[in-house]
Amino acid sequence: MSLASKGFSDSFYYLIANIGYKLLAFLIIPILAKSIGVEEFATYDLFLLISGFIDIFIVLGLDSGVSILLAEAGDDDEKLSFYYLSTLIISSIILLIISFILLIVFLFVNNLFMLDSDIWLYIILYVFFNMLTYHTFNFLRWRAKAREASFITLFSYVVGMLTGLVFLYLNSSIESYLRGLILGLSIGAIVSTYMAREYFCKFRLLDNYKELLKELFKISLPFVPNYLGNNLMQMADRIVILTILSKYELGLYAVVVKLAMIPQVLIGTVATGFAPVLLKNYKNSKGKRLIQNFFHAYLIIIPILFLLSYFLSDISVELFAGKEYMKVAHLLPLALVSILFVQSAQSNGFGYVIKRKTYHIVYITFFTVALNYIFSLVLGYKLGLEGIILGTLLAGIIRTFIYTFYSEKLYSFDYNFKLLTVVSIISLILTVTEGVL
Repeated sequence: MSLASKGFSDSFYYLIANIGYKLLAFLIIPILAKSIGVEEFATYDLFLLISGFIDIFIVLGLDSGVSILLAEAGDDDEKLSFYYLSTLIISSIILLIISFILLIVFLFVNNLFMLDSDIWLYIILYVFFNMLTYHTFNFLRWRAKAREASFITLFSYVVGMLTGLVFLYLNSSIESYLRGLILGLSIGAIVSTYMAREYFCKFRLLDNYKELLKELFKISLPFVPNYLGNNLMQMADRIVILTILSKYELGLYAVVVKLAMIPQVLIGTVATGFAPVLLKNYKNSKGKRLIQNFFHAYLIIIPILFLLSYFLSDISVELFAGKEYMKVAHLLPLALVSILFVQSAQSNGFGYVIKRKTYHIVYITFFTVALNYIFSLVLGYKLGLEGIILGTLLAGIIRTFIYTFYSEKLYSFDYNFKLLTVVSIISLILTVTEGVL
């Protein structure tokens, strides 16, 4: 079996779960967009972004840290049980603290980030049930139970979204959909924890639990800044829109971005499956060539997808969101290219991992976040939504150059910087021509 075939084979279960969930989430966009108002759709977008932001602080990189320790624990059931239950307990305690802080805040204000206390309650419940499912998924995945882990993820989100749609049918409001979504996720969380029930029964506080927890945090916490930086990259444009425009424009923008993320989701899923194969074979010629070609193919596909989305943008937006969103249909190809450049790290950067210099990624990410805010604010004031997307694209291109350059310094795969330059220039010309002129 070739390395490419092995990569696709390893990504199969993740592909099924991710595509199943993402496809349903994609199909929900037109239903929500046509059932609720533009500003309510902005509420939905903020709900998802803030939930993802809180996830970072309750997970604290434990998903990555515990993976290493699970592999080292082997078949020691007591240790396995301890690590699994510890992640659930730690995340639950942090979420409880966040909930208490929010309770205090809402004694003095009526809304926070344009969301009232009811929506924030839904956020907390959503994060809690999502956390239970995610930690269980991560645990089973690293116990060589990819099929069961993928089933848990897919089942939980499918039940949640379908229940949300039933509630939406009964009452066309975002609050109604979120209530159904959370109810469905709670069912998924119960099923997921039931599938890992044997480890609940085997849990006990080990004699050296303090040392084990200290080691877990030591491994896990360094991942947090990188997760935080990536999340801030996603939130930057939303914050700028709310700062200089309004919630209505955010609702329009949110629909376009969700459509534009489809290629990135598919590519990211494949990249996840390829990563273990690439890392295991980076020293041999076939592995090095595959790593190189993977990034080059990613670059080449960017302008191709721009042109494809250019011809399909009107029909796509009208079909999946309705005529009210047609006024921003021209933003779809711009947003697509912007997202692909911002997320280009999913296709390269193995030098950081190979040389154990992943903390460099944090510096690059936060530097790019700052650039993103500056470019988006300046261009947003002058050009509106088009300027905000263009600002994100500029930051994404700069990030791709810096990220690739320093990765090559650490461990070279002979990436073609001329190709990167040409694709960047073409992308800028296409986006400026379409969005600004």
